[in-house]
Amino acid sequence: MIPAAIQSLLPTLTAWRRHLHQHPELGYEEQETQAFIMRQLADMGLKPYAAGETGVAVDLGTSGPRVLARADIDALPIDEEADVPYRSQRPGAMHACGHDGHTAMMLGVASILPDLLAQRGGRARLIFQPAEERHPGGALKMIRDGVLDDVVRVTGLHLQAEMESGRIGARVGVQSANSDRFVIRIEGQGGHGSAPHETRDPVPVLGQMVTALQTLVSRMVNPVDAAVVTIGAVQAGSAFNAIPSSAEIRGTVRTFRPEVQDHLEEAMVRMVAGIAEASGLEATLTYMRGYPSVVNTPEEQRLLQAVVEEHAGSGVWMDVPERMGGEDFAYYLHERPGVFWNLGAQPSPHPYPHHHGKFTFDESVMPLGVWIMAQTILAFSHAAVTQS
Repeated sequence: MIPAAIQSLLPTLTAWRRHLHQHPELGYEEQETQAFIMRQLADMGLKPYAAGETGVAVDLGTSGPRVLARADIDALPIDEEADVPYRSQRPGAMHACGHDGHTAMMLGVASILPDLLAQRGGRARLIFQPAEERHPGGALKMIRDGVLDDVVRVTGLHLQAEMESGRIGARVGVQSANSDRFVIRIEGQGGHGSAPHETRDPVPVLGQMVTALQTLVSRMVNPVDAAVVTIGAVQAGSAFNAIPSSAEIRGTVRTFRPEVQDHLEEAMVRMVAGIAEASGLEATLTYMRGYPSVVNTPEEQRLLQAVVEEHAGSGVWMDVPERMGGEDFAYYLHERPGVFWNLGAQPSPHPYPHHHGKFTFDESVMPLGVWIMAQTILAFSHAAVTQS
Protein backbone atom coordinates (compact mmCIF):
# COMPACT_ATOMS: atom_id res chain seq x y z
CA MET A 1 0.00 0.00 0.00
CA ILE A 2 2.98 2.32 0.46
CA PRO A 3 4.17 3.67 -2.91
CA ALA A 4 7.59 2.45 -3.96
CA ALA A 5 8.88 6.02 -4.07
CA ILE A 6 7.99 6.44 -0.39
CA GLN A 7 9.47 3.09 0.59
CA SER A 8 12.68 4.09 -1.18
CA LEU A 9 13.13 6.87 1.38
CA LEU A 10 14.16 4.32 4.01
CA PRO A 11 17.96 4.67 3.51
CA THR A 12 17.73 8.45 3.78
CA LEU A 13 15.42 8.31 6.79
CA THR A 14 17.75 5.82 8.47
CA ALA A 15 20.79 8.01 7.80
CA TRP A 16 19.03 11.04 9.26
CA ARG A 17 17.87 9.10 12.29
CA ARG A 18 21.30 7.61 12.99
CA HIS A 19 23.02 10.96 12.65
CA LEU A 20 20.62 12.42 15.19
CA HIS A 21 21.06 9.39 17.43
CA GLN A 22 24.81 9.86 17.48
CA HIS A 23 24.47 13.54 18.38
CA PRO A 24 21.70 13.80 21.00
CA GLU A 25 20.96 17.07 22.75
CA LEU A 26 18.85 17.73 25.83
CA GLY A 27 15.91 20.13 26.00
CA TYR A 28 16.75 23.71 24.97
CA GLU A 29 20.28 22.60 24.13
CA GLU A 30 19.36 21.41 20.62
CA GLN A 31 21.46 23.96 18.70
CA GLU A 32 23.22 21.36 16.53
CA THR A 33 19.96 19.49 16.00
CA GLN A 34 18.22 22.72 15.03
CA ALA A 35 21.00 23.56 12.55
CA PHE A 36 20.87 20.05 11.07
CA ILE A 37 17.10 20.21 10.56
CA MET A 38 17.25 23.67 8.99
CA ARG A 39 20.05 22.57 6.68
CA GLN A 40 18.08 19.54 5.45
CA LEU A 41 14.95 21.62 4.88
CA ALA A 42 16.91 24.33 3.05
CA ASP A 43 18.47 21.66 0.82
CA MET A 44 14.89 20.69 -0.15
CA GLY A 45 14.29 24.26 -1.32
CA LEU A 46 12.16 25.13 1.72
CA LYS A 47 12.36 28.15 4.02
CA PRO A 48 12.56 27.00 7.63
CA TYR A 49 12.60 29.40 10.55
CA ALA A 50 13.45 29.13 14.24
CA ALA A 51 10.67 28.81 16.82
CA GLY A 52 10.44 27.85 20.46
CA GLU A 53 14.05 28.90 21.11
CA THR A 54 15.77 25.79 19.72
CA GLY A 55 12.97 24.45 17.54
CA VAL A 56 12.20 24.77 13.83
CA ALA A 57 9.07 25.41 11.77
CA VAL A 58 8.43 25.39 8.05
CA ASP A 59 5.30 26.41 6.14
CA LEU A 60 4.18 24.51 3.05
CA GLY A 61 1.46 25.10 0.49
CA THR A 62 -0.07 28.28 -0.85
CA SER A 63 -3.81 28.09 -0.26
CA GLY A 64 -6.40 26.34 1.84
CA PRO A 65 -6.73 25.45 5.52
CA ARG A 66 -3.47 24.96 7.40
CA VAL A 67 -2.73 21.80 9.40
CA LEU A 68 0.06 21.56 11.97
CA ALA A 69 2.17 18.41 12.35
CA ARG A 70 4.72 18.10 15.13
CA ALA A 71 7.87 16.10 15.80
CA ASP A 72 9.83 16.36 19.05
CA ILE A 73 13.62 16.59 18.79
CA ASP A 74 15.19 16.41 22.26
CA ALA A 75 17.07 13.57 23.92
CA LEU A 76 17.11 12.22 27.49
CA PRO A 77 19.80 12.55 30.18
CA ILE A 78 20.71 8.85 29.92
CA ASP A 79 23.98 7.06 29.13
CA GLU A 80 23.51 4.73 26.17
CA GLU A 81 24.20 1.07 26.89
CA ALA A 82 23.47 -0.33 23.43
CA ASP A 83 26.44 -1.59 21.43
CA VAL A 84 25.52 -0.27 17.99
CA PRO A 85 27.68 1.50 15.38
CA TYR A 86 25.60 4.67 15.68
CA ARG A 87 25.53 4.85 19.48
CA SER A 88 25.44 8.22 21.21
CA GLN A 89 28.71 10.11 21.11
CA ARG A 90 27.67 12.33 24.03
CA PRO A 91 28.04 10.95 27.57
CA GLY A 92 24.90 11.56 29.58
CA ALA A 93 22.61 12.07 26.59
CA MET A 94 20.71 9.55 24.47
CA HIS A 95 17.71 9.37 22.17
CA ALA A 96 15.93 6.77 24.30
CA CYS A 97 12.34 7.59 23.35
CA GLY A 98 12.34 7.66 19.56
CA HIS A 99 12.55 11.41 19.02
CA ASP A 100 15.36 10.86 16.52
CA GLY A 101 12.93 8.74 14.52
CA HIS A 102 10.16 11.32 14.86
CA THR A 103 12.48 14.02 13.51
CA ALA A 104 13.68 11.87 10.62
CA MET A 105 10.10 11.04 9.62
CA MET A 106 9.03 14.68 9.72
CA LEU A 107 11.95 15.55 7.46
CA GLY A 108 10.64 12.82 5.17
CA VAL A 109 7.19 14.41 5.24
CA ALA A 110 8.76 17.75 4.32
CA SER A 111 10.42 16.13 1.31
CA ILE A 112 7.18 14.79 -0.22
CA LEU A 113 4.41 17.09 1.01
CA PRO A 114 4.96 20.16 -1.22
CA ASP A 115 4.15 18.16 -4.35
CA LEU A 116 1.12 16.55 -2.70
CA LEU A 117 -0.20 19.93 -1.56
CA ALA A 118 0.32 21.35 -5.05
CA GLN A 119 -1.79 18.51 -6.47
CA ARG A 120 -4.56 18.43 -3.87
CA GLY A 121 -4.50 21.83 -2.18
CA GLY A 122 -4.12 22.77 1.42
CA ARG A 123 -1.38 24.17 3.62
CA ALA A 124 0.77 22.67 6.35
CA ARG A 125 3.07 23.84 9.10
CA LEU A 126 5.62 21.24 10.13
CA ILE A 127 7.22 21.91 13.49
CA PHE A 128 10.25 20.35 15.14
CA GLN A 129 9.71 20.99 18.82
CA PRO A 130 12.40 21.11 21.52
CA ALA A 131 12.23 20.02 25.16
CA GLU A 132 9.33 17.56 25.21
CA GLU A 133 11.20 15.70 27.94
CA ARG A 134 11.91 18.84 30.00
CA HIS A 135 9.10 20.25 32.11
CA PRO A 136 7.22 22.52 31.43
CA GLY A 137 7.80 21.34 27.86
CA GLY A 138 8.66 22.99 24.59
CA ALA A 139 5.10 23.03 23.26
CA LEU A 140 4.19 26.11 25.27
CA LYS A 141 7.10 28.11 23.85
CA MET A 142 6.22 27.01 20.33
CA ILE A 143 2.63 28.10 20.87
CA ARG A 144 3.75 31.46 22.27
CA ASP A 145 5.85 31.90 19.15
CA GLY A 146 2.71 31.60 17.02
CA VAL A 147 2.94 28.12 15.50
CA LEU A 148 -0.84 27.71 15.91
CA ASP A 149 -1.66 30.94 14.10
CA ASP A 150 -4.15 30.19 11.28
CA VAL A 151 -3.98 26.44 12.05
CA VAL A 152 -7.29 24.54 11.94
CA ARG A 153 -6.17 21.06 13.07
CA VAL A 154 -3.13 19.43 14.67
CA THR A 155 -1.52 16.00 14.59
CA GLY A 156 1.58 14.23 15.80
CA LEU A 157 2.88 10.70 16.22
CA HIS A 158 4.92 8.66 18.66
CA LEU A 159 6.87 5.50 17.92
CA GLN A 160 6.01 2.65 20.30
CA ALA A 161 8.66 -0.06 20.67
CA GLU A 162 6.30 -2.38 22.57
CA MET A 163 3.62 -2.18 19.83
CA GLU A 164 3.69 -4.56 16.86
CA SER A 165 5.65 -3.06 13.97
CA GLY A 166 3.48 -1.46 11.33
CA ARG A 167 0.38 -1.13 13.48
CA ILE A 168 -1.11 2.34 13.88
CA GLY A 169 -3.56 3.47 16.52
CA ALA A 170 -5.10 6.13 18.71
CA ARG A 171 -8.19 6.47 20.85
CA VAL A 172 -10.98 9.01 21.10
CA GLY A 173 -10.83 11.10 24.24
CA VAL A 174 -8.20 10.71 26.94
CA GLN A 175 -5.11 8.88 25.69
CA SER A 176 -2.39 9.89 28.17
CA ALA A 177 -2.26 10.89 31.82
CA ASN A 178 -1.97 14.14 33.70
CA SER A 179 1.70 14.00 34.68
CA ASP A 180 2.59 15.73 37.96
CA ARG A 181 5.70 15.82 40.15
CA PHE A 182 6.26 16.36 43.86
CA VAL A 183 9.11 16.99 46.28
CA ILE A 184 8.78 16.50 50.04
CA ARG A 185 11.45 18.10 52.19
CA ILE A 186 11.68 16.97 55.84
CA GLU A 187 13.65 19.14 58.26
CA GLY A 188 14.98 17.70 61.51
CA GLN A 189 18.10 18.08 63.60
CA GLY A 190 21.13 15.94 62.90
CA GLY A 191 23.71 14.51 65.25
CA HIS A 192 25.79 11.48 66.16
CA GLY A 193 24.32 8.07 65.41
CA SER A 194 25.03 6.93 68.96
CA ALA A 195 22.83 9.62 70.48
CA PRO A 196 19.52 9.72 68.61
CA HIS A 197 17.78 11.18 71.67
CA GLU A 198 19.72 14.39 71.11
CA THR A 199 18.46 14.72 67.53
CA ARG A 200 15.23 14.98 65.60
CA ASP A 201 15.77 12.17 63.13
CA PRO A 202 14.05 12.72 59.74
CA VAL A 203 14.72 9.18 58.50
CA PRO A 204 11.88 7.39 60.35
CA VAL A 205 9.53 10.17 59.22
CA LEU A 206 10.72 9.65 55.66
CA GLY A 207 9.92 5.95 56.00
CA GLN A 208 6.45 6.66 57.39
CA MET A 209 5.71 9.00 54.51
CA VAL A 210 6.94 6.55 51.89
CA THR A 211 4.64 3.88 53.30
CA ALA A 212 1.68 6.21 53.75
CA LEU A 213 1.94 7.62 50.24
CA GLN A 214 1.32 4.12 48.86
CA THR A 215 -2.17 4.22 50.38
CA LEU A 216 -3.20 7.34 48.46
CA VAL A 217 -4.33 5.33 45.46
CA SER A 218 -5.34 2.08 47.16
CA ARG A 219 -7.46 3.71 49.87
CA MET A 220 -8.35 7.22 48.72
CA VAL A 221 -9.18 6.81 45.02
CA ASN A 222 -12.26 5.08 43.64
CA PRO A 223 -11.11 1.71 42.24
CA VAL A 224 -12.73 2.51 38.88
CA ASP A 225 -10.43 5.54 38.50
CA ALA A 226 -6.87 4.81 37.38
CA ALA A 227 -4.07 6.61 39.22
CA VAL A 228 -0.41 6.09 40.05
CA VAL A 229 1.78 7.50 42.82
CA THR A 230 5.43 6.55 42.34
CA ILE A 231 8.35 7.50 44.55
CA GLY A 232 11.38 7.73 42.33
CA ALA A 233 14.04 9.05 44.70
CA VAL A 234 14.73 9.32 48.43
CA GLN A 235 17.74 10.98 50.00
CA ALA A 236 18.89 11.28 53.62
CA GLY A 237 22.46 11.64 54.76
CA SER A 238 25.68 10.03 53.55
CA ALA A 239 27.49 8.64 56.63
CA PHE A 240 26.79 5.36 58.44
CA ASN A 241 27.19 6.87 61.93
CA ALA A 242 25.50 10.25 61.52
CA ILE A 243 21.83 11.17 61.73
CA PRO A 244 21.07 13.63 58.93
CA SER A 245 19.39 16.96 59.52
CA SER A 246 17.08 16.64 56.51
CA ALA A 247 15.57 14.14 54.11
CA GLU A 248 13.85 14.39 50.74
CA ILE A 249 11.34 12.37 48.75
CA ARG A 250 10.72 12.89 45.03
CA GLY A 251 8.05 11.28 42.92
CA THR A 252 5.32 11.50 40.32
CA VAL A 253 1.53 11.34 40.29
CA ARG A 254 -0.37 10.19 37.20
CA THR A 255 -4.14 10.53 36.74
CA PHE A 256 -6.65 10.68 33.91
CA ARG A 257 -9.45 12.75 35.44
CA PRO A 258 -8.87 16.30 36.77
CA GLU A 259 -11.09 15.53 39.77
CA VAL A 260 -8.81 12.66 40.79
CA GLN A 261 -5.76 14.85 40.20
CA ASP A 262 -7.15 17.52 42.56
CA HIS A 263 -8.14 14.93 45.16
CA LEU A 264 -4.70 13.31 45.28
CA GLU A 265 -2.90 16.63 45.60
CA GLU A 266 -5.16 17.69 48.48
CA ALA A 267 -4.77 14.31 50.20
CA MET A 268 -1.00 14.44 49.88
CA VAL A 269 -0.91 17.91 51.47
CA ARG A 270 -2.91 16.66 54.46
CA MET A 271 -0.88 13.46 54.80
CA VAL A 272 2.53 15.13 54.76
CA ALA A 273 1.46 17.82 57.23
CA GLY A 274 -0.14 15.29 59.58
CA ILE A 275 2.82 12.91 59.73
CA ALA A 276 5.28 15.77 60.22
CA GLU A 277 3.23 17.32 63.01
CA ALA A 278 2.80 13.99 64.82
CA SER A 279 6.57 13.46 64.65
CA GLY A 280 7.52 16.94 65.79
CA LEU A 281 9.36 17.77 62.58
CA GLU A 282 8.72 20.22 59.79
CA ALA A 283 7.94 19.13 56.24
CA THR A 284 7.21 21.03 53.06
CA LEU A 285 5.47 19.61 50.00
CA THR A 286 6.10 21.16 46.60
CA TYR A 287 3.52 19.80 44.14
CA MET A 288 4.08 20.69 40.49
CA ARG A 289 1.37 20.22 37.89
CA GLY A 290 2.88 18.80 34.72
CA TYR A 291 1.52 17.99 31.27
CA PRO A 292 -2.24 17.59 31.03
CA SER A 293 -3.84 14.57 29.39
CA VAL A 294 -3.74 14.12 25.63
CA VAL A 295 -7.40 14.27 24.54
CA ASN A 296 -8.07 13.30 20.92
CA THR A 297 -11.17 14.70 19.25
CA PRO A 298 -13.65 12.27 17.60
CA GLU A 299 -13.74 13.71 14.07
CA GLU A 300 -9.96 13.85 13.74
CA GLN A 301 -9.55 10.32 15.07
CA ARG A 302 -12.14 9.14 12.52
CA LEU A 303 -10.27 10.89 9.70
CA LEU A 304 -6.96 9.34 10.78
CA GLN A 305 -8.46 5.87 10.94
CA ALA A 306 -9.91 6.30 7.43
CA VAL A 307 -6.48 7.39 6.15
CA VAL A 308 -4.83 4.34 7.70
CA GLU A 309 -7.41 1.94 6.26
CA GLU A 310 -7.11 3.50 2.79
CA HIS A 311 -3.34 3.92 2.59
CA ALA A 312 -1.98 1.16 4.85
CA GLY A 313 -4.58 -1.57 4.44
CA SER A 314 -6.92 -3.51 6.68
CA GLY A 315 -5.61 -4.95 9.91
CA VAL A 316 -3.20 -2.06 10.51
CA TRP A 317 -5.45 0.13 12.66
CA MET A 318 -5.90 -0.58 16.36
CA ASP A 319 -7.62 1.21 19.23
CA VAL A 320 -4.81 1.84 21.69
CA PRO A 321 -5.32 1.75 25.45
CA GLU A 322 -4.92 4.71 27.74
CA ARG A 323 -1.33 5.19 28.89
CA MET A 324 0.04 6.66 32.10
CA GLY A 325 2.84 8.45 30.25
CA GLY A 326 2.93 12.22 29.98
CA GLU A 327 3.07 14.11 26.68
CA ASP A 328 3.15 17.87 26.05
CA PHE A 329 1.40 17.50 22.68
CA ALA A 330 -1.63 17.87 24.96
CA TYR A 331 -1.13 21.65 24.90
CA TYR A 332 -1.72 21.80 21.13
CA LEU A 333 -4.87 19.71 21.56
CA HIS A 334 -6.11 22.15 24.20
CA GLU A 335 -6.04 24.85 21.52
CA ARG A 336 -7.08 23.00 18.34
CA PRO A 337 -8.91 19.78 17.42
CA GLY A 338 -6.62 16.96 16.45
CA VAL A 339 -5.22 13.52 17.13
CA PHE A 340 -1.95 12.16 18.52
CA TRP A 341 -1.27 8.67 17.22
CA ASN A 342 1.06 5.75 17.81
CA LEU A 343 3.16 3.88 15.26
CA GLY A 344 4.25 0.39 16.26
CA ALA A 345 8.01 -0.15 15.91
CA GLN A 346 8.78 -3.32 17.87
CA PRO A 347 12.43 -4.25 17.22
CA SER A 348 12.28 -7.69 18.90
CA PRO A 349 9.82 -9.91 20.79
CA HIS A 350 11.00 -8.50 24.12
CA PRO A 351 12.15 -4.93 23.49
CA TYR A 352 13.76 -2.66 26.03
CA PRO A 353 11.29 -0.04 27.28
CA HIS A 354 11.33 3.63 26.41
CA HIS A 355 13.82 5.64 28.51
CA HIS A 356 16.11 2.60 28.89
CA GLY A 357 19.82 2.77 28.05
CA LYS A 358 19.37 -0.02 25.48
CA PHE A 359 16.18 1.32 23.90
CA THR A 360 15.84 1.07 20.15
CA PHE A 361 13.06 0.72 17.59
CA ASP A 362 12.35 -0.91 14.23
CA GLU A 363 13.58 1.62 11.67
CA SER A 364 11.79 -0.14 8.79
CA VAL A 365 8.45 1.42 9.80
CA MET A 366 9.60 4.98 9.13
CA PRO A 367 8.38 5.19 5.49
CA LEU A 368 4.94 4.13 6.72
CA GLY A 369 5.04 6.92 9.29
CA VAL A 370 5.98 9.44 6.60
CA TRP A 371 3.20 8.34 4.26
CA ILE A 372 0.43 8.24 6.86
CA MET A 373 1.45 11.58 8.33
CA ALA A 374 1.42 13.22 4.90
CA GLN A 375 -1.96 11.71 4.01
CA THR A 376 -3.41 12.72 7.38
CA ILE A 377 -2.38 16.33 6.80
CA LEU A 378 -4.09 16.25 3.41
CA ALA A 379 -7.24 14.66 4.85
CA PHE A 380 -7.44 17.19 7.68
CA SER A 381 -7.05 20.11 5.28
CA HIS A 382 -9.59 18.72 2.80
CA ALA A 383 -12.12 18.07 5.58
CA ALA A 384 -11.78 21.66 6.76
CA VAL A 385 -12.64 22.86 3.24
CA THR A 386 -15.72 20.65 2.90
CA GLN A 387 -16.99 21.60 6.38
CA SER A 388 -16.57 25.36 5.89
